[in-house]
Amino acid sequence: MTGVYLTLFLFFLSSTTVHAKTIDWVVTDFAPYYIFNDQYAGTGRDESVISLLEEQLPNYTFKRVILPSSRTVREVSNPNHTYCMLSLYQSEHRREHIAFSEQASTIGLSPSIAIHKELLHSLKLDPNAQISLKKLLSEYKLTLGISMSRSYGETIDNVINTNADASIIIRPGRDTLASLTYMLKKKRIDILLGYPSEHFYLAKSMGFDDELIQLPLTEASELSFGYIGCTNTAQGKQHIKTLNSALAIIKEQPSYHEVLIRWLPDNLKPLLEQRLQANKNASTK
Repeated sequence: MTGVYLTLFLFFLSSTTVHAKTIDWVVTDFAPYYIFNDQYAGTGRDESVISLLEEQLPNYTFKRVILPSSRTVREVSNPNHTYCMLSLYQSEHRREHIAFSEQASTIGLSPSIAIHKELLHSLKLDPNAQISLKKLLSEYKLTLGISMSRSYGETIDNVINTNADASIIIRPGRDTLASLTYMLKKKRIDILLGYPSEHFYLAKSMGFDDELIQLPLTEASELSFGYIGCTNTAQGKQHIKTLNSALAIIKEQPSYHEVLIRWLPDNLKPLLEQRLQANKNASTK
């Protein structure tokens, strides 16, 4: 009988150890952060960072759980199962249910506008300078495309909400940004608001990225930070400690830097590199 109890104990101990060494990642079909189905499959920014972490933690098993984007944060917040997700924004409400890494897992440029080069030149805008969204709407009277129910930061949201006379096309639906990008291609809108990597990926997928240029906005913050979030359980907190240490290592690797700039247009890569260096210098002071 003692042998049976010993066997059960060893099985329980083994199962607990394996479970503790497994991290369940929530991933979602949202390019260019996760790319599942086209010729660029596997090259998404966030999925690539997860792969770098996996290489850094050979004693851990990484499992990917694909969920619709509408469910991701809800599932990571649910204490019935411990999940982790890359590149989450922190908020007071989220911190009640999610444990976050101290290290930022991804750093990117804040929202920009995409515009046809032809229109840029006709308006005599400087392709190497920031531009004011408010000026584009109120002075140049350009038609703006935005996704419904998406926040772009307090300042930009305020510009959109307080320019009642501006021409703004708001699109609902799951593939909103793709629809708006197609409208930009057909010149049914003049400018499109979104994150630079999203603009670039969609335009490249539609074969007209050479016709566009992206301009950073004066109303946007310089950088956008995303963090690893794990369910706020004992296991999730332990995962965060492990992943935070791994992040500190991979962020010094050239491969991590390559991932961050991979889905940026050429004119914005130097800007991100410049701001990343400035941020690094500031954090070491």
